[in-house]
Order: sequence, then structure tokens, then C-alpha cells
Amino acid sequence: MADELNKRLDYLINNLKAYKGFPHVKGLCNSIKSHLYRWGKQQEGMTIMRLPILREDLWKKARARKMDENLLKQDWQQFQLLPADENHLQIEDNRGRLLAYRVQLPEKLYQGLVDTEPLIPPKKVKSHSRGTTVNRHWGLWRKYSIDPHMSGDYLRDLPNSQQWLDANKDLFQHLTDVLRLLNLQMYIRYISIKDFLPPDIQPACGAWYACAINQDMTMDGIAHLDRSDYYCGLNVVVGWGDYTSSKLVLWDLGLVLELLPGDAILFLSRIITHNTVDIQGGVRNLVNCFVHQTPLSWKDKKVEELTGSKRRGGPGKYDKKGKGKQVVQIEPKEKKRKREDSNVDIGDLDKGKQKQIEESDGEMDEEMGGILNTDDEMEIMYAAHDGEDEESD
Repeated sequence: MADELNKRLDYLINNLKAYKGFPHVKGLCNSIKSHLYRWGKQQEGMTIMRLPILREDLWKKARARKMDENLLKQDWQQFQLLPADENHLQIEDNRGRLLAYRVQLPEKLYQGLVDTEPLIPPKKVKSHSRGTTVNRHWGLWRKYSIDPHMSGDYLRDLPNSQQWLDANKDLFQHLTDVLRLLNLQMYIRYISIKDFLPPDIQPACGAWYACAINQDMTMDGIAHLDRSDYYCGLNVVVGWGDYTSSKLVLWDLGLVLELLPGDAILFLSRIITHNTVDIQGGVRNLVNCFVHQTPLSWKDKKVEELTGSKRRGGPGKYDKKGKGKQVVQIEPKEKKRKREDSNVDIGDLDKGKQKQIEESDGEMDEEMGGILNTDDEMEIMYAAHDGEDEESD
């Protein structure tokens, strides 16, 4: 057992570089073992719910240009309610793949969110595709542009935006550690972009590229999909404020999750229709960390240029013709950038208002693999990076 664990740790550390930069004093392996042990203790008493649904079916449904007319006609109050408690909650599909995970934050990190709220510049409440809130986006962006850049909101709000992100750096690192423990492959996929970016343009929230900050929430949100996000990527939402309780409706799963201040919820926001309802006792604020598909598509092209190999279902739109399902790839055209919006309201789809988004519709399921898999990609990327370091020494 010990030999197997050591082999796995060696693979994670030396092959995948999954714990590069991980803090340690008495040796990296020992620190990781302690980290895994503490996580196992925290998961004791965890509730695991396996649903009779498949993740790929959720994805197929989410790709539809018209939403299911009957979905939002349901009464969410008739859905199964999962009350908040101190134990972890894991929701899986029928094959055991993660759909959502709820966990409480350490008090110190939650208090940091509360204490740093004055750093966020004041802004008027307005109605938008998520509801009626103060809304902004800080972080890495690539909508309607060739290369990634920092979002307009982030640049306009400087220096406050960077000060707030720096002040909550420990929070984002803690959530990143949770992501790495829950889904190592997704964590590696997210961070793989870093070595392709200049030092001043980097992911803003640990492994996640950017965050949406919604403030002054008192009303129910609007049910939606985060259609700009990576198709099978977990985002993470944390709420703070003087409210006492709120609920997150996961419409496609028929579930309602109670979320208290300081609860973190990781879930597949690109393929699960969701919204916040029933905010009790006061005002709720939230930070929603996400990874858009377009920066990952940009990174995949960089890897293709470096290796000559392409991930299956790379960037582009696909047109299926005839019963033989012949697939023809059509390169997306650049459109003039109209305005920055992190997501698309599902209610706009029937009205023909979907914004221009680069989607990797061909990337059906990460487990189905690609011509170049994540491990190979990481090996080549780090080899190139180490070579640059040697030349600079």
C-alpha cells in the first residue's frame, strides 16, 4: 500500500507537476500526504448522492439552441431539498462523475471576504441576465479578441480590483486545493494555460481564470446556463453578507441546495441550469470563479503549434450532415466585440439573442480522450518550460 502511494505521489509530482509550488517544510511528499490525510478526515460523514443521469446527456441538452420549455415550468419547491450542514455533499452522475460539491469555508477565509468588501468600488444596482444586482467581472478574458487579456471591468477598477484579488489570494488557493483533490485532470487542464501567458496576464483566482462579483442580491435570480464556460468545467461560488440562508436550484437535477454564508459550491454551471432563490434575512453577495472556453481554445492552439498534435474536438463549430453524421469543421469568424458579459441568459436563446461564443462542441467528454491527452500535453509543456529556464541560467 505504501509503495503504491509513493508511486502515485511520484507521478503527480514529477510527471504531472500537479503540486508545483505546493508549500512544504519537511519534504514535498510528506506535506502532500498530510494534505491528503486532512482532506480524508474532513470528508468523514460526507453525503454522496448518485443520480440516474449521465453527464454527457446534460451536455447534449445544454447544447440545444432552444431550452426545454417544460424545464422551468416545474415548481422548484417540489424538488428535493438538501439542507446545509457541516458535512461535505457530493452529487454524482450515474457513472460516479462529479456534478456538484458543497463544502464550508474555514472561518478565517470567509471573514476575509467580509473584511475586503470595502475594496470593491461602488456601482449601481441594475437588472441583467442573472437578476438584479451590482455585477462586474475581474480576470482573464478572451471574448471577441485574438489573444487573452484582462477584462475591462478589472482594468477600469484598478487598483482596487487587484488589491481585492490579492487580499483574497488565500481563499482562491484554498478553493484551488479543493479542485485539485476533487478532479485532478480538470485542475491540470485549467492551470496548463499559465506558461503560455505573459506574467502580467494570468488567471486571477487561483486555478480559475476570472470571477464574477454580484452584490446586493435580495431577489430571486434568473435561471440560466453559463454558456461561455468550459463545457465540463467546475466553477465555484461563495456567498457572503448579512443574509441567513439562500437556495441554489439545479433544475436539470431536480435538486435544491441550501447555501449559508461561507458555503462554497462547485458545480458544472455550463451544463446544469441554475439560479439562486429564497434569500432570507438580508443581503447576499457572491463571488463566482469560472474558466471560459475561449482562453482554453487559444491555449490548445498554442499546444498544437508546439507539438503538431491536436486535442479531439478542438476549437470551432461543427456541422453534421445527413444520417451518416459526416462532420465538417467550420472555423469561427471573429465578430466585432459589442460588450463584455460573462455568460448568456438561457431565456435569450428562444429570442435569437445568443452572443457570439467560441464553443468546443466536439469536446464531448474529457474521458473520451483526444489525440493528445492531458498528461502528454503537460509533459511537453513543462519540458519546454524547463528548457527555457536552463537557457536563462
